Amino acid sequence: MNHTAKNLIRIAGVVAGLGAAVWAMRDRLLPAPEVPEGPPPRFREASRPAAAPAEPNDLTIIKGIGPVTSRKLADAGIVTLGGLADADAATVASATGTNEAAAKAWIDAAKSLT
Repeated sequence: MNHTAKNLIRIAGVVAGLGAAVWAMRDRLLPAPEVPEGPPPRFREASRPAAAPAEPNDLTIIKGIGPVTSRKLADAGIVTLGGLADADAATVASATGTNEAAAKAWIDAAKSLT
């Protein structure tokens, strides 16, 4: 082995030894963590009005729902995937003017997306 490689190995050994020494003495080098007294802090929750409408989703990502059907669902109050997933097939069918089998397929698709 040449002289340069031996020097690099020695330097790496010294650095590793110093790192091990610092790691072994870390408890003496670092101050102990301070534990505050009293109860833990309470985190604030975002204040949101109770009647805030949900952000509408693009329901046209579901196969069979186009812009017109999406508008009919919005008129019936169904604007989110979660709302569609929780809806009754008969309600969706009557709101959109389609059969219950198609409405059930849309509801199942919405459930898989939420």
